[in-house]
Formats: sequence, C-alpha cells, structure tokens
Amino acid sequence: MVMNTSAKTPEENTKSRIFRIAARLFSERGFNGVSMREISEKSGVSKPTIYYYFKSKEGIYTELVDTGISHIFSSVENIRQMDVPVKQKLVLIAQHFFRQSLQNPDFVKFFLKISTSPERVPFLEKLKKQADKRGRTFIKMIQEGKDTGEFGPSVDPQLAAGIIGGTLGHFIWQQFGSNKKILSDQLAEDIIEMLFKGLNE
Repeated sequence: MVMNTSAKTPEENTKSRIFRIAARLFSERGFNGVSMREISEKSGVSKPTIYYYFKSKEGIYTELVDTGISHIFSSVENIRQMDVPVKQKLVLIAQHFFRQSLQNPDFVKFFLKISTSPERVPFLEKLKKQADKRGRTFIKMIQEGKDTGEFGPSVDPQLAAGIIGGTLGHFIWQQFGSNKKILSDQLAEDIIEMLFKGLNE
C-alpha cells in the first residue's frame, strides 16, 4: 500500500512509520482508544514532528484512510481497465487483496476494523461514504459482465459484490488468526470460480 519504504525520502519514510504504528493501534483499540503520546512513543517520532505532519490525531486517521482508499481503488481501476474477461479481473482483484493482507496486515486490519466497528467517530461517516462511492466501480465491473453475457441475466451486481467482499474478508480474518499461511492466489481463484459456478455444477 502506502507503505513500501524503498526509494522514499526521509520525510515519506517518517510518515509511513507513523502510519504503520497508528494503523496497528487504531485497529486494536479504535480511534478513541489511542493517544498521540502513544503513537509518538511506539513510532519513535516526536510529538512535535507528528503534529507538523498531521496537525492532530484526526489528521493521522483521515489521511491514513484517504491514502488507503486511494491505493485500493486505483489498483481496482487499473485491473478494471485490463483487456481480460470480467471474471479474470475479479480473480486478480481478490489476489491483490490477499497479497496486501500478507504484506501489510496492520493496514488491512485497520480497514476491516473501520467496516465492522460500532465506534461512533463524527468524521468517519464521510469517509465511509467516500469509500462506498469508489466501491461502485466493483459493482459496475460485475454489471459489465452481466451486460456482455459473461454472467447470467439473473446476477445482481450489488449482491454479488457484497458476497465476494464478505467472503474475501472472512478468509483474511482467518489468516490474521492463524499461524500458517491461508491466503494464496489459488484460493482467490477458487473462491471466484465457486461463487460464479454456483453449488450445483
């Protein structure tokens, strides 16, 4: 995601370190359970430096969300533009999400926490609406498959997108609770294949 520190400036590396620690803490205890002091201590970055980059704890949180959303949906959009069948695009997206979960678990946990947490954060609803708006790209992709006849006429794109997202999230959470590697490119392909074949084939 945002977090590959190779070929980055010292400033970018410092922000990435703050992001990484903040994502882990927010995923564990939510926005209200984390202090700027703790982010400073865990990241090894002074509070004045953190305030210089982000102004506030809300600034860290919102920029972390914005950066993650931009990365996720730019990746989805790049795959959507490929000249391959829609089902193959869905496989590539699932594989991408699984790889990110293995490479950047703190960030993926953070975003899963946002989508499932009952915590009431005033500015979070705006961020969720932004994510939902961008997420329509995924629904449109499935609609394209329906329009071209790649998928059956009874497919509900919104429902299909929800089922795929929920299934991927299930296996990602399983990975986080396991000592062995669960996620793989083959598993991603098998999930999409099963969902679009149905259980009777």
